[in-house]
Amino acid sequence: MKNAARAALATAAAMCAAAATAAEPWTGKPILDDPQEFHFAIVPDRTGGERPDVFKKAMQSLNLLRPEFVVSVGDLVQGVYSAADGVKEARRQQKDLRDHLDLLDMRFYPVVGNHDINLGWPQNRAAHDASKQVWQETYGTNTYYDFMHKGCHFVCLDSMDGRDGRVPLQGITDGQYAWARKAIADHADARWTFIFMHMPLDWCSDKWLAFERDIGALNYTVFCGDWHNHVKAVRHGKNYYMIGTAGGVRDYSATGDDLRYGILDSVTWVTVTKKGPVVSNIALSGIHGDEIQRCATTKGWMETALDYPDHHTEPPERYSGVTNPAVVPKEVMSAGDYDWHFRHAMITRNNDFVIKPDVVLAGDSIAHYWSGPYCLGDKDYATETWLASGLFKRHRVLNMGFGGDCTQNLLWRIRHGELEGTSPKAVVLLIGMNNLRAGNTPEQTAEGIVECVRALHGAAPQAQVFVYGVFPCGEKASDPCRTLVKATNARVAQALAADAKATFRDIGEELLDANGDIPKDVMHDFFHPTAKGYAIWERAILSDLPPGR
Repeated sequence: MKNAARAALATAAAMCAAAATAAEPWTGKPILDDPQEFHFAIVPDRTGGERPDVFKKAMQSLNLLRPEFVVSVGDLVQGVYSAADGVKEARRQQKDLRDHLDLLDMRFYPVVGNHDINLGWPQNRAAHDASKQVWQETYGTNTYYDFMHKGCHFVCLDSMDGRDGRVPLQGITDGQYAWARKAIADHADARWTFIFMHMPLDWCSDKWLAFERDIGALNYTVFCGDWHNHVKAVRHGKNYYMIGTAGGVRDYSATGDDLRYGILDSVTWVTVTKKGPVVSNIALSGIHGDEIQRCATTKGWMETALDYPDHHTEPPERYSGVTNPAVVPKEVMSAGDYDWHFRHAMITRNNDFVIKPDVVLAGDSIAHYWSGPYCLGDKDYATETWLASGLFKRHRVLNMGFGGDCTQNLLWRIRHGELEGTSPKAVVLLIGMNNLRAGNTPEQTAEGIVECVRALHGAAPQAQVFVYGVFPCGEKASDPCRTLVKATNARVAQALAADAKATFRDIGEELLDANGDIPKDVMHDFFHPTAKGYAIWERAILSDLPPGR
């Protein structure tokens, strides 16, 4: 019996060995042990209204996850907001942050945010200087820097570098862009380039677009913070990630994670592979993939289209065969004396979030420079003429004027979301002079103006559109420009005569003297109004508008 049992066991063992040889019990996928593969983590905004203990939990979670190092995207202290707060308070906040960072077992790389180094509005320069002094005491004099790790290049930018009270506001300065271009060129053979910064609005500037074109041939990924929402953008085929919070204030009165708005307390986990980075968002309550929301789908306040080209972009074939350039939407790649893309981004971000307009002023430089080159219609950076005007005092105005714009540029802006989320009662439109100056005929220009009216109806269907005839130009009544203006205005008036939601007004005669000439105290260059000229236009506007505020 014993011999029989031994024989049976031997037979069973042989059968198991044969089965194991035929098919191992594990899957056929490889073990992920590439020595060049590594992991790092990104920690989002702690402040901007900190909720207690969340950041501490993030530090503890990172120690459990064991990344090789951690990078921030800024806003890790609340910041100082007046000269009275000063250096002493900034040092106290940095000491508190270092106490939290000391909990980490691995290296930490800071990035400057607008709470770490205060936004230097012209009236708040002292707070900016105090917070920058303490940041440099804590981390060193270089507020932007780079480093290498396992063949990958890491670039940490400073979004506050040009937000130091200077006018115009720059964000990332020319000097920093020059440094970044050189640093990236010096490491052009890197496996991958990772760029960290705080403000996504910087992506929407003319200078950032030029920077993207210069580095476009490289493999790179960008991460930022600031808006406290997880949103993924794709620009020129590259992934850009705005990450949420690790204690910063939540929007929309959210009391917990709400993925509809991209609201999530989390850390971002990046695995660098041979093919590039794999990004995931590890909530302090769970794990999520890299795309929590996109710009086109989020229900949050991401009105600024961060994708580039964005989801509003129309296929070129839509305008195939159209011969009038005044009706084909067109973006401006550089406006010269101001940042066209950044102004567009600021309007799409602040239109309903900050201004909540009952009146929109749309057009070119005549509208733009009434409130000031860097003003959106509220009081910030406003001219004295604007602050003294009855239009500003009685109404909440969004100024969608852009210096140099033609009708096709305004069409692009309307169709790319500048009125999205707003409900104005009235839109005041003055556009067309730059079309005529560029060589468009009165027929083409009038068609472009009417197309702008249609676009405004679509974007703000509840609003009455008050269309002002192109203002006269050239000092003398005999100036050839006058004939072009009159012909354009006549065609617009005729085209809009049956439009119940549009009112055409031509106040050109009110801007002229008895000889039909333009007085210099009405238009200083015979194109753009003085304070006296704006007062004439303002009276006409106010006579049409319903009560405001």
